[in-house]
Amino acid sequence: MFAEPPSLQALPSHSPQRVWQGRDVFFGFGGLFLGFLFISAILVAVVLTTDLDKRQTDSVGLLVTIFWEASFAGVVLALALRRGATLHTLGFRKPERWGPLPILVVASYSILLGYGLVIMLLKELGIDVSWLEGGNQLELIEGESSFPILVTLLIAGIAVTIAAPLAEELFFRGLVYRALSEIWSPTLAIFVSGLLFGAFHLNLSVLIPFTILGMLLAWGFRASGSIWVPIAGHFTINSVSFTVTVIGVFN
Repeated sequence: MFAEPPSLQALPSHSPQRVWQGRDVFFGFGGLFLGFLFISAILVAVVLTTDLDKRQTDSVGLLVTIFWEASFAGVVLALALRRGATLHTLGFRKPERWGPLPILVVASYSILLGYGLVIMLLKELGIDVSWLEGGNQLELIEGESSFPILVTLLIAGIAVTIAAPLAEELFFRGLVYRALSEIWSPTLAIFVSGLLFGAFHLNLSVLIPFTILGMLLAWGFRASGSIWVPIAGHFTINSVSFTVTVIGVFN
């Protein structure tokens, strides 16, 4: 089903053969949950103690999102330090091949397009699919505000095209997929890590396509031997979506 990749166990001699243990996945999600509570408390405090308009509030929310995404990396790096793992061990090395990158990007857009067409077909058949519509769309507030929309767009761009690809790939592929692949078969690890990636977005309407996207990104990691491939794929997908959103704001 998946291309056989270069071995992810081809590590430097000073690195441990087993990078993670199964319980590291639980430690990772536990760290994310605590980080979410802490950063949410900060956001609520800022909103309640300041007089911000809608665009300013959204910009603060985007900044908080960047810090939360950074906590993803912090959790993984803290666990890696405990396990004696290096960045090279985590996958930050030159890919054995870049071929999986265009494959996963094209496959990702094919999945998104196919999913959209299925939703349209179900609607034409009179089936209520409202619970499958909506997606994780980025809403950028227009209208009058003392806060320039270009600043909001800049913050959103950093969050979507830089913070998310780096942090989410390090967590879901560098930690979750890698840990699961050390205790389960590669195929099962790809599926479960993809499912966790889809569920993480807390939106039922994107659970199916994002699960498949997560599986493709995990496959890209395995097939290339480098985390830079799924990061590049994630960056490409998010950048195109963000560009389309920005064009919509100014049209």
